[in-house]
Amino acid sequence: MEEYRVNHVRFKVLVFLAAIAAFGVIPVSNVQANIHRFYFDIFTENGPYCDDPRLNMYMEVSNGEPEVVDFTFYNISTIGSSLAKIYFDDGVLLNIATITNGPGTVFEQGASGANLPGGNLIGFVADREFTIGADPPPSQNGVNPAEPPEWVKIRFNLDTGSDMEDVIAELYTGELRVGIHIISIDNLTGGSYSESALAVIPEPATLSLLAIGAAALLRKRKS
Repeated sequence: MEEYRVNHVRFKVLVFLAAIAAFGVIPVSNVQANIHRFYFDIFTENGPYCDDPRLNMYMEVSNGEPEVVDFTFYNISTIGSSLAKIYFDDGVLLNIATITNGPGTVFEQGASGANLPGGNLIGFVADREFTIGADPPPSQNGVNPAEPPEWVKIRFNLDTGSDMEDVIAELYTGELRVGIHIISIDNLTGGSYSESALAVIPEPATLSLLAIGAAALLRKRKS
């Protein structure tokens, strides 16, 4: 969908920052489950699929313990593709505690290449110890479109005194950035393109909750 394309990123981030400034709130996508979802936007242009809406990948950020945060990655694309590498840039992350592979995925710490491919285009500099890559062959062991969905979960320990809300705040402000490398795009028809993407977009439900909350506060102030 066009909502997830790069040319909408600045507007949505500005909406978020304006809401924080005006109301002092941080949107939560699923309060009960304490899960926050971020979609990925492709920023490279290596082939004809860089703006293809059929490429659809996201991560969920969740937490069940103090000073720990989980990042779970999904690929719900409707075109052949494999999420093969994951990179983290700065933030309150301390170290990788565990990597949990779901059905069909095999990932290990230490992706080939020190930085997200094309990351220099956006000033992305990965922390070397925070890179994760699929085992060979990555096109098979990465996160691929499947039913049920394939996934991989990375658990991080956080700096002392930090919690998941610190991580969420950093993701929204850009102090912490997460990038992925997608390979074997359209491989079912012989394609072999690859692209890089950045997690910058909150899910539509988050923005809806933010808008509803802001409207309610405005009505309250006027009454």
